[in-house]
Parts: sequence; C-alpha cells; structure tokens
Amino acid sequence: MSSRSSTPIRSLEPKPPISFLGAGGAHDVHLGNSAALLTWEGETFLIDCGFTVYPRLVQKNLVEKPQAILITHLHDDHIGSLSALLYHRHFLSKLPPTPLLAGTPELRQKLHTYLAYLMGEPLERFATILAPEAYRPYLKSFDTSGLHMPHMPSAAYLFTSPSLNLLYSGDIGKPVPALPSLATLPMLWVFHDVAFHRTPTHAHYTELIPFYEQGYNLWGYHCDPAQAPPDNPIPLVHSTFLLG
Repeated sequence: MSSRSSTPIRSLEPKPPISFLGAGGAHDVHLGNSAALLTWEGETFLIDCGFTVYPRLVQKNLVEKPQAILITHLHDDHIGSLSALLYHRHFLSKLPPTPLLAGTPELRQKLHTYLAYLMGEPLERFATILAPEAYRPYLKSFDTSGLHMPHMPSAAYLFTSPSLNLLYSGDIGKPVPALPSLATLPMLWVFHDVAFHRTPTHAHYTELIPFYEQGYNLWGYHCDPAQAPPDNPIPLVHSTFLLG
C-alpha cells in the first residue's frame, strides 16, 4: 500500500452532499437496497436503482430529482426497479430520456440488452446509455469487473473537484484497487460496501481498516449495522447519511 502523509485527512467538513435511499444488502429488505442521491456541481445523480428504490423515490416525491443515473452492476438489488423509474419519468413526468451512466463497454451493452428486453426498442425513448467520462468531465469510472462476481461487469465511480472528491465503490470483494492511488486527492470521501462475514463478493471490514486508520473519510454501506462486530471502527452511513 502506498504511503500517506502523517496528517490525517479525515474530517466531517465539508460534508459531502450525499443521501442514501437505503443501505442494506440484497436480503436486508428492512434497510432498503443500497442506493444514493448525490449532488455534484449543481446536478443530482442517483447511484443504482434496486427493487426498493423506485417506491422510495415515489414516497419522497423524488422521482424527478435525478438528472442522471449511475449503475454499478446488474444485480437486482441495484437495478431491480430501474425500468419502473424510467417508465414513470417518461410517461408520467414527461421528462426527456434519462442519461444512464455505466463504467465499462460490457456493462453498457448488457444494461442496454436488459432494458430493451423489458421496455422495448428504441430504448432511446426512455434513456441514453453513456460512459460517465463522456457525460461530465468531473466523473471517472474504475473497472471492477469480476471482483464482485466472476461473470459480472461492474464499476466504481469517482466524483472530482479541486476541493472535494468522492469515491463510491459499488459491490466488490475487496477494497477498490484504485484506493491507494487516490490518497493524494484533497478531501477524499470513500463510500465503500462492507461485509461483517467473510465472502468473496463483498469487502470484509478488516480489509478496510488500514485505510480508515490512515485517515480516509471512509463510510460503510450495504450491510446491517446490527451485525457489526464490536471491533469494527468504520462508521456506517446508517448513522449519518440515510435519507429521513
């Protein structure tokens, strides 16, 4: 792991403009699927849209809030209500096609195939699928394909600015490989999936502790906080970033 300054970078200021619609795993239905609304440079992004997300957006009158949607991977707890959201935005809200941002060519192709099967062609009535970097210059994606499930394309996403940077991991079986190389970014916040039982599909909390101890603004999601062991030092988004 690369070395860092001895001065901790962890700080609660400025707090990043992110709210989680849910922060549970696929089977923690009472916590909602992990998904977030993030406002960056005046634009609001929805990150993932699992099967609990569209109902939550309706409940909170937020269906029209996102200008674009980022997809980390194609499991149902991350895209399970995406088509319903797109239908609502198109037919009821009369919005133009929604930009869908996916970090690898394979992820974009499979996302198109999935949605076209559900919604019909031309899919462009409802959505435009793009690389994040082609959508906004402050967006960067990291290919994490095969690091969650062997057969599955996936991506992590970095939002950048001169004073504040934010990494969102998606589901991944170990710390995002790019994390050490991002150490020099000013005010880096990391929202990373966390598991409290060892599994090849999610990052075990002990593997993230070294980053936390080096001062990363690291917060865990995709977990049930009731299952956190006593020695877990990593703060969970459930305490601070869940949408009320």
